[in-house]
Amino acid sequence: MLKIARPFVTLLCLIIIAGCQQTEKTSQHRKTSSPTKETETAKEKEPTYGLSGEEMEQEPGGDLYKKFIIDAEFADNNVYTEAQNKAINEYIQNIKKTDTKNWTAEKWAGSLITAFRTDYKKTIQPMKDYEVKFDKLKLPDGRLLQDVSEEELHEEANKVNIALLLDASGSMKADIPGGNKMQLAKSSLSNFAQNLPDKTNVSLTVFGHKGTGSDKDKKLSCSSVETVYPLTSYEKSKFSGALNKFKASGWTPLASAIQNAQKQLLAASDDHTKNFIYVVSDGIETCGGNPVQAAKDAKASNMDIQINIIGFDVDSEADRQLKEVAKAGGGEYTSVRTKQQLDDEVAKNWREAIGKTTWRFWVVGNVGNINWDSVGMSQELSGLYNKNITARNRESDRINSTLSKLLEETIIDLDKKSAISDILSKRSDNMRVYSESVWNTKHREIFDTADRLTKIIDGVTKDLDL
Repeated sequence: MLKIARPFVTLLCLIIIAGCQQTEKTSQHRKTSSPTKETETAKEKEPTYGLSGEEMEQEPGGDLYKKFIIDAEFADNNVYTEAQNKAINEYIQNIKKTDTKNWTAEKWAGSLITAFRTDYKKTIQPMKDYEVKFDKLKLPDGRLLQDVSEEELHEEANKVNIALLLDASGSMKADIPGGNKMQLAKSSLSNFAQNLPDKTNVSLTVFGHKGTGSDKDKKLSCSSVETVYPLTSYEKSKFSGALNKFKASGWTPLASAIQNAQKQLLAASDDHTKNFIYVVSDGIETCGGNPVQAAKDAKASNMDIQINIIGFDVDSEADRQLKEVAKAGGGEYTSVRTKQQLDDEVAKNWREAIGKTTWRFWVVGNVGNINWDSVGMSQELSGLYNKNITARNRESDRINSTLSKLLEETIIDLDKKSAISDILSKRSDNMRVYSESVWNTKHREIFDTADRLTKIIDGVTKDLDL
């Protein structure tokens, strides 16, 4: 029998023991490292949710919210309840297939929230974006009062330029109660011009006064836009002479007349010049131009300008177009049919649009609008806030109803339900406080702006001794 030396046997045993120990250490390392990876993976998949208002506002709607609730969120109770029940039933069915035995209250809260939460941005952002705009409080030059500083408001223009545009198309030959349309228009413009205040320049442009209304003369007539009194201070004899240079004759190149006036006024304007275009016309554009666009272009040019129009004995189509032209030019449109109406409009509203008399007329007519606009905007904002309240209440209801169902199905016990409810209540309270703060901020903006505008108008009233 072969004998093995004792030292060799001892060495062999030591090698075997060392190998076993190394295998055991490797095995132990694998056992401890594997759960760590599983834990990290589980944490990555853990449903996340915020508890602050800012965080909740940025979170998307829950999975079951998007599947069942989103289209019924603001529907009547019957429609909403049906959608809510479907969402809750699906949640319960899914939970029954899930091992929730070791779920913490935080994990339960996360599961419920990420399933049922509303999309808060849909009801909060509209409140933030709500535009506080007192759009009835327009200055005579078309700007909103709230967009003008008090310094600008009390600045007087160094110069006022007025371009008078008179339609001399063939239809102006007609007679109306009180006389001939063309003669009545000339008379009103003459009275207007001679009563202009100091520092006012005036021009008179006539359009459509050549040729006839026949097709053969259309080209000639449509190219007839002539400034018979150049932009300068009023001089009675010269202005009267200019009015006698033309008669009613052809077509109606209104767009070209506005473009011509814009060029003249722009060339004579600086940062302290107020410009007005006043038009008397009895019909629509008939030369293929676009007077609405011409008015928009004038308004968009680098000068302070307003376009006002009188529709003189017009039909419904002309009434509509001329109204659009005045609106595009930031001015007013009035339709008249008699001599008295024409004289009243020119003498009152046109003259009131110039100088301090404008402010007298404006203040009296608009001071009451501030309170009405404030109340109206407040009501609109409250409507937006009520949608947020509805979204909050219904979110809370569907989550709490699900929580009660979980207790009823013995999936959770009373202690667990209480712990989950504490988390949900904190979240709900924080959203309520946050939503109220958004509403309050915008609500204060409405009434702070109203107070500022009231003080401005009070100042103007005092300056004008009203």
